[in-house]
Amino acid sequence: MKFDHKKLDKLIAKNGLDECKQYIYDNARSIIQLSLLGEETYGNIGNSRIVGYPDLPTGMEWPETEDGERMTFIAQLNLKDIKPLDREGLLPEAGILYFFMGLDEPSYNIEHKVIYVENTAELAKREIDEVSVLEETYGEFVSYRLSAKEIIQLPTYAYMNNEQISGDDTLYDRYSNMESELFDRDESYIGHLYGYPEEQHDDCELEAALMIVAAEEYGYKEEEIDKLVQHFSGDKKKAQQEIDDMIMLLEVDSSDAVGFCWWDCGVIHFFIRREDLVNRKFDNTYLSLYSS
Repeated sequence: MKFDHKKLDKLIAKNGLDECKQYIYDNARSIIQLSLLGEETYGNIGNSRIVGYPDLPTGMEWPETEDGERMTFIAQLNLKDIKPLDREGLLPEAGILYFFMGLDEPSYNIEHKVIYVENTAELAKREIDEVSVLEETYGEFVSYRLSAKEIIQLPTYAYMNNEQISGDDTLYDRYSNMESELFDRDESYIGHLYGYPEEQHDDCELEAALMIVAAEEYGYKEEEIDKLVQHFSGDKKKAQQEIDDMIMLLEVDSSDAVGFCWWDCGVIHFFIRREDLVNRKFDNTYLSLYSS
């Protein structure tokens, strides 16, 4: 990942992390942070927003769960605004990306839909005449407009595989301080595209790959990767490549303002294969929930 290293260098020096500079360079990721901009008034069609009512093409059906209930609209992202921030270069140049989901129980393989619409000429605000599945449980959510900006994210605790840092409390405190300075989760923060998931373990990508690629549920054991290896007829390299190519398309945090509380103030993650994202194939994604 190519960065303008000036900001990183200043924070590395400020926090006394010169001995960890190469690790930080090698593992820092460019992400697109989403923040609440203000309550949605629906004055504009096709702007990025969280919950409320989406702007859908005429004739497009509202996604439903297997039980025939209306999925809850989670977000719509205007890619024309977000694409300039996409240092990965994977997102479409324009169009709207929609996220819908079913009930957040259990926390894995959650029913959902990710839909991409390229032509935004005939979008219109769409309301439904019944309560969506999550609103039946949590009540009505509050819709907000979204703003986006590119920031740099360091590996989170679960993904920070540097023994030098993790084995030294003082060094780890400095690292954590730098991580917070780069990634400020203030009250307006609601989520991000790309980067490291908020998790207890570094296995989100494996969990997603198992279901997306091999249609296998994750059993939360170290040997679970063997299922993926078996799917590829013993090819360990190919199995690992699938895990490495798993992209976190969107993470959505809990928010008092919006009304999101994913279990005990957790997060939800939407994952997609890199190849599918490049080819604009959004019909084979994975949604999970993490809560401490």
